[in-house]
Amino acid sequence: MKVIFIENHEDRKVGDVHEVADGYARNFLLPRGIVKVATEEEIKNLEGKIKKLQAEEEKHVAESQKIADKIAAETLVIVEEVNEEGHLYGSVTPKEVAEVLAEKGYEIDGADIVMEESIHELGEFPVIVRTGHGVETEIKVKVERNK
Repeated sequence: MKVIFIENHEDRKVGDVHEVADGYARNFLLPRGIVKVATEEEIKNLEGKIKKLQAEEEKHVAESQKIADKIAAETLVIVEEVNEEGHLYGSVTPKEVAEVLAEKGYEIDGADIVMEESIHELGEFPVIVRTGHGVETEIKVKVERNK
């Protein structure tokens, strides 16, 4: 499906026209308002609006960057139950990281937390947080023993 991006997403910028998988467009990009279907009529309608959309997107990116900078300064501490060897009984997942961020006042969806794999032991781990509009930052998640 041919789409036109109306906000920055990954390596795509506002106004870019790209061919993407139909399912990806229908199930992810269109419902989130990231793209519009790139019909000739829609491209003509958006041509005049692209500069305005780009300016708006720059504002959104700046806001997302401010949030990312604030989050980057945080070290999240998650307290978990562990066995004698220091392994967690469960694991720390992106959802749990999002919940801790929410407690600190950041509304980040669990889908916007990127971890190579769930955390299964004590220690400090890097986690990527996407704040929207193509902006992401790395934070430290420190997993401690419940005393």
